Amino acid sequence: MTELMDLPIDLMIDILLRLSAKPLMQFKSICKLWYYIISAPQFADLHLAQTLAQSNPNLRFVFSAPHLSIAEFDTFDRITELNNPFRNQGFAHVVGSCHGLICLCNYDLHLTILLYNPTTQTHKKLPFLPKPSTLSHRYSFGFGYDDISRDYKFVRILQSDEGTGPFKSQVMVYSLKMDSWLRAPDVPRPFSSCREDGVLVNGNLHWIHESFNGKEKDYSIVGFSLVDHSFIEVPQPTFEEEFINLRVGMLDACLCLMVNDLDYSDIWIMKEYGVVESWTRLFKVKQTKQHLFLEWPIAYSLNRQSLFLQLNTWRVVSLNLQTMGVKDVKVCDFPRCFDTQVCIENLIMLKDSGSATLETDYLQEKKRRRRRKQLRHQRNNSVDEIMDDNREN
Repeated sequence: MTELMDLPIDLMIDILLRLSAKPLMQFKSICKLWYYIISAPQFADLHLAQTLAQSNPNLRFVFSAPHLSIAEFDTFDRITELNNPFRNQGFAHVVGSCHGLICLCNYDLHLTILLYNPTTQTHKKLPFLPKPSTLSHRYSFGFGYDDISRDYKFVRILQSDEGTGPFKSQVMVYSLKMDSWLRAPDVPRPFSSCREDGVLVNGNLHWIHESFNGKEKDYSIVGFSLVDHSFIEVPQPTFEEEFINLRVGMLDACLCLMVNDLDYSDIWIMKEYGVVESWTRLFKVKQTKQHLFLEWPIAYSLNRQSLFLQLNTWRVVSLNLQTMGVKDVKVCDFPRCFDTQVCIENLIMLKDSGSATLETDYLQEKKRRRRRKQLRHQRNNSVDEIMDDNREN
């Protein structure tokens, strides 16, 4: 460690960037120089870019069962309940995750939205956004990263009920960089999604739009750009069979569809975003029980021999890619598992009114160390005085 401290600072930074986030968080206490290097936003950005470029980054499995917890991926062991700010304040629903940041929504606290980093144990509560009284409670949410502005954004879409007068909507976008809400263009036409949380692919959030034409349901894929805040419709593949429902997801950074019917669930992937001809059916999975639909893919196993999937019955299953066999994954003692996400570790520090700034945090720790040193000194002096009194007596 002494040899590392004597290195030129550029070389020191290069070595530190090669380490994973968790030990780096511990190394912040070694010295003041390392504290400011590791805490710097520029260092966190470089470390994140290096992590994302790895073919096999240090992944973590985040889930609710029913409390928000984290585990090793893909062994699902070493489970730890996350000490997030909503822990004792009602149910915290996971809207989504991006770059290791988790977006939480608390329905018990008037839809309070929170960004939370389980690695750095920091959070950011979004400014309260009231709901217009003229709009119903039909919500759609989404969370993701805008690569152009390099900004994390949260999207809240409200829509009025169809058939109760003129259609109204409100689309609000929160910018973490600006720490403020922006009104985006309204929804061009009503859409109703069975899953209120958008899936981020290629800079767009996606929902499955369900409508009923009088005889059967129609489906379309609605997209919302985090760059220019516009709505798009993504082309679907051509299905040969009739299906019960569609679910949208992301796999290998590509948009994918879960196509469920009574007997099978097909997994489709859009290899080239926006190109309808690039839709490819990857897997056809036989239903083990009726109405056990695939909700979304979680991730491939580290050896890519299996694919972990979320079922509509709050269960996680493993699909063997050789045999196409499906088996339950035992994540924890709780029989159900939902809000499943795969996250990476990162050094992003989220500042909130309830969190100290980096410099204040360091100064407070320095003050505590000085106070402990003073107390030890006082105790030692007291012991010496007692010993002197004993000797005199």
